[in-house]
Amino acid sequence: MQVCPACGEENLDRARFCLACGGSLGEPAPKGEERKVVSVLFVDLVGFTDRSDRADPEDVRATLRPYHERVKADIERFGGTVEKFIGDAV
Repeated sequence: MQVCPACGEENLDRARFCLACGGSLGEPAPKGEERKVVSVLFVDLVGFTDRSDRADPEDVRATLRPYHERVKADIERFGGTVEKFIGDAV
């Protein structure tokens, strides 16, 4: 059994990461590299492309601006980071 250096939990010998805290049980990653657990979220407005193809650019922008502001605020409220906006995709 391996003992996690971070939390002291016993783990199976074949485990590479602690089953309790997720800490590395093996050799540390080379400098400049870091393993992270992440969540990825993709948000898209249903029917946006068809609707925007028939709309004036100003109307499209008027629709997207509050949408982008709201989605960005909600993502950041939960500690997330917005990578980019591409049309209606976040």
